[in-house]
Amino acid sequence: MKRFTKSSIALAVLLSLPIANLYAAQPLTSKESRHLIPLKEISVTGNYLQADNAADDISRAADEAGAQYYYITAMETPASGTSSDRAIVYANIYKSNAQIAVEQNPTTYNGVVSYNRSKALYYVPFEVVKFKGNYNNTSEITEAASKLAAEKNAYAFYIDSISSVGSQDQAQDINVSLYKQDAPVRDYIVTTAIQGQDAYEISSEAFKRMTPYDTISFHGVFNDTSEISEAAQKHAVANGAHFYYVKEVSNNPASTAQTVFINLYK
Repeated sequence: MKRFTKSSIALAVLLSLPIANLYAAQPLTSKESRHLIPLKEISVTGNYLQADNAADDISRAADEAGAQYYYITAMETPASGTSSDRAIVYANIYKSNAQIAVEQNPTTYNGVVSYNRSKALYYVPFEVVKFKGNYNNTSEITEAASKLAAEKNAYAFYIDSISSVGSQDQAQDINVSLYKQDAPVRDYIVTTAIQGQDAYEISSEAFKRMTPYDTISFHGVFNDTSEISEAAQKHAVANGAHFYYVKEVSNNPASTAQTVFINLYK
């Protein structure tokens, strides 16, 4: 079975998208946008009877923000009885090299999988090993760490930290976390969260104990909580978070638009 790299998947997705002209961002379908990480959310306000009527304004705003594509997520209409007839239309915008929201194929060294930070944060290591040595670059450290992991029969490893022993020599202290293939998920992460991404949903108990570095909001129309979690995860990734918590979901009484507030954590 042919395996695809992250870059080949990104290329295939982006080549299938409509070709942008020199002046305006182009729309994506729901299927196309589902696998892309947005640059950010934007909105426009105007006399729109339906969301598609705002396409030109959304396209122009996306273009001004440096994006090549957009996907309209929701429309917030004025409440009945108000004097205003102006609606707000929300959209996610994307660069032409938008990050692909699929699991990356693992990279191995000496037969052991190398976890990135987000993957390492998701699982509990069976052992954290410390060793010392003189290394010229990170490639040499990775080689040494992977050999040590192989000796310990680990499925995967992650280099937690690299620090100099002292100013008088070149020796370095390295901490390496080792993982089994069936490593348990950390107890503060929701086990039903979408895996293979760069951000994970935390539990309600962890929410009470952890302090977010930021709270953001976005808009959309969702059929269930899993769709909300999936959208929240992509916005968390776009904002550099490793963990997130869906703090509140509020409905606009005048339409089906929903506003989602999420806490972001490192």
